[in-house]
Amino acid sequence: MLLVEEADYNLLGRDLIVALGINLIVRNSQIMVSIYKLTREDEDKINPKVWHTGKEVGKLAMEPISIEIERPEDPIRVRQYPIPLEGRRGLKPIIEDLIKKGILEPCMSRHNTPILAIKKGDGNYRLVQDLRAINERTRTRFPVVANPYTLLNRISQEDTWYSVIDLKDAFWTCPLAEGSRDIFALQWEDPDTNRKQQLRWASLPQGFVDSPNLFGQALEQLLSQFSPRKGTKILQYVDDLLVAGETEEGVRECTIDLLNFLGEKGLKVAKQKLQFTESGVKYLGH
Repeated sequence: MLLVEEADYNLLGRDLIVALGINLIVRNSQIMVSIYKLTREDEDKINPKVWHTGKEVGKLAMEPISIEIERPEDPIRVRQYPIPLEGRRGLKPIIEDLIKKGILEPCMSRHNTPILAIKKGDGNYRLVQDLRAINERTRTRFPVVANPYTLLNRISQEDTWYSVIDLKDAFWTCPLAEGSRDIFALQWEDPDTNRKQQLRWASLPQGFVDSPNLFGQALEQLLSQFSPRKGTKILQYVDDLLVAGETEEGVRECTIDLLNFLGEKGLKVAKQKLQFTESGVKYLGH
């Protein structure tokens, strides 16, 4: 391995690695190697803006979502739990990044529900908001999320090739209506200045009871504009997509078409989790 600080890529033989479909992930000073079937030739056919890079979040061009709660005249207020200094320091870059991307925004709201700093196995932190009080008072819409077993029954014996597409930060692609954002307010205390402020979600938050259903409906409407290639079909379960078909070439071309379609519509895909044109894949735990 050749390390050059000024270089964009610090890996000798990168062109060959990409051409062979080799994926290197550095985690905790260890290098993990995985090989996937997405070749350089395939990548050249895919618009790179579909890939999640961490620099931006996908955005769907859709009508902002309105949320209805019971007894809207009564604010939903749950006191913030004490968060250790280490946890707040772990959350600070996450909070700042979400504000920069427009997912969180400053506010002054009657509502407030607490956040937690969850330490992950790699030592980093995850931001979690306890939305149970909001979930209990939400007027949920009629659920249309498909039953996984019913969904998988659509796969026929002739379908022997598959691709699985994992949409990244899918809920955040759906904008919240201005009148619904204050409901999801939270309190943030900066670990360096001890300044407290309220923030609110501008997009559909994770942990909200209706988020899977609302995003699933939005994606279903979007996919109605896409026509799979002959001999292929697309299965959708919330933000997980399966392309199934009779031939390797048909599934490959349909997957490329679908990736380009998703990118044009403002969605992002986790490239490392892409299962591309394989005879066996893992989907919905199967």
